[in-house]
Amino acid sequence: MQWYSGPEGDQRIWYEPEDIEEIATEQLRRAGLTPTLSDPVTDVERFIEGFLRAELDLYADLPAGVLGLTQFSVRGAPKVSIDSSLTEARDADGATMGAVGRWRATLAHEASHIFLHRYLFDPEMAQLVGRTGVVGGPFSKEDGVVRCLHRDITPNETSWASTRQRPDWREVQANRAMAALLMPRRTFRRLVLREMQNLELGPPPTPPARVDELVATLADLLQVSKQAVGIRLASERLVAVSDDGRNP
Repeated sequence: MQWYSGPEGDQRIWYEPEDIEEIATEQLRRAGLTPTLSDPVTDVERFIEGFLRAELDLYADLPAGVLGLTQFSVRGAPKVSIDSSLTEARDADGATMGAVGRWRATLAHEASHIFLHRYLFDPEMAQLVGRTGVVGGPFSKEDGVVRCLHRDITPNETSWASTRQRPDWREVQANRAMAALLMPRRTFRRLVLREMQNLELGPPPTPPARVDELVATLADLLQVSKQAVGIRLASERLVAVSDDGRNP
């Protein structure tokens, strides 16, 4: 963790990608919620309420375009709100994996804001890392609320170094932690290898159609979107895809 000033003089926290992976892994370990091969689905609700001690509202009426919201209060428990439309889509009969994955991704994204960015808003947490002041609170231009739009929780790949000066730097960090919570590296790698064997995938490069098959299988097992699995596979360099399914 490194503190630095943004373009407008705002205080920011810099994490390297590996820092976020390690932090998320440790958070799950401390919570006793590390997924396993036999039970690979992260219990995000329990993580938020039981471990992070945050208030959770799954049926919030949020502004248009806002899927999730995390509110920090000075010396109080944070509150995570999820738009009711997401939860209702998850609860619907025959809910698609896309709906389930989006709901779980939003929860994990908001949870990530708490353990990555609480230092910005909570004086007591800031003191733990040697800071005497915080960005949020009643005397700051920040209102202690992190609002997440649909574009914020889409796990797009991005150049990490370029995020230092971006206005959405917190969202990029939360996306990285979201992937680490829902697809912890060690379990994810073992799961990929197991399913590659089950699907009888040959040595790389792998035809695109077979990669799609693997992605769909993993998405179902992990209860996440296929897009999230695809990005995680690419970032972990676990699958080499042939150009046209015939030639490397």
